[in-house]
Amino acid sequence: MTLADPRFAGELLTRTGKAVVFDDVGCLAAWVAENRAVVASFWVANFAAPEQWLRADSAVYLQSDTLRTPMASGLAALAPGRQADSVRASLGGMLRTWRDVLAAPRPTPNPSS
Repeated sequence: MTLADPRFAGELLTRTGKAVVFDDVGCLAAWVAENRAVVASFWVANFAAPEQWLRADSAVYLQSDTLRTPMASGLAALAPGRQADSVRASLGGMLRTWRDVLAAPRPTPNPSS
C-alpha cells in the first residue's frame, strides 16, 4: 500500500518483529487498542515535519474537522509544545493525548505490510 499522505502515517513493530504501516493515525490507534499485547513499539509521523517520527505515546494529537486525513479520523500527530500550539492555532481543533486517542471511537484499522 502506498501512503496517501505521509503527514498522517503511523507504524508499529510487533513483538515478533513485523512492521505494520498505517496511512492514518486513527487506524493505528484502533489496531493498537485491539492488539496491544503483540505491540513492541508504535510511531507516528510528525504532521509538521513528516520525515520526523515520534513515539506515538509521546506525541500530541490535533483533532480537527479541517484535517482531511486518509481514513477520515481528523487526527494529526505533533511534537508537544510550541509546534503543537502553533498548528492548533492555525487549523483549529483540540489537542489530545495518546490515551485520549485510544479511548475515542476510531475508524476501521487499515494496515499495510
